[in-house]
Amino acid sequence: MKTDAVHAVFNWADHNRYTIASVLVFILTMGIVVNLSGCESATSGLVAAADGTATKVSRSEFQRQALVGEKDFAIKRIELDGLAATFNAEVKAFNERIQAGLDDLARQDEFKQQLLDTIGSVAIGATDGTLNPMALVPIGIGLLGGALGLGTSADNRRKDKVITDLKVAAMTT
Repeated sequence: MKTDAVHAVFNWADHNRYTIASVLVFILTMGIVVNLSGCESATSGLVAAADGTATKVSRSEFQRQALVGEKDFAIKRIELDGLAATFNAEVKAFNERIQAGLDDLARQDEFKQQLLDTIGSVAIGATDGTLNPMALVPIGIGLLGGALGLGTSADNRRKDKVITDLKVAAMTT
């Protein structure tokens, strides 16, 4: 029998493989959830890149572009006073793009909030409708406990099968 530490660790890991697997799956799942809820909303920018393609921008950059665009249109209005009809058409199109962008950002924010509300309602049960981000910590601990329970249960079933197989082998010899 080997008594070195590496062999002992591998032996323990083999003995508790489903528990370890359930913890790893739990960590991966929580990483995905945190990544989804932490992503900043983005939409197509109002200003095209140097190569002419639209770029994805955050809310603050989108609002900055909107402010820069509104300022540029104010200057253009002074210069193009005689061409009021053309200017009004440009402003209308610009405002529609701003509204479309804001609607897109609102839709993305609503989806993220629905995702957080769903996770909270499944994990917590009946709540009063508010979701505190700090409430995710006990949810995570509860889910970790559930994952450990599932892994331990699977390990126990595997160990019972090994014992049964050893008993059957002993009876046949």
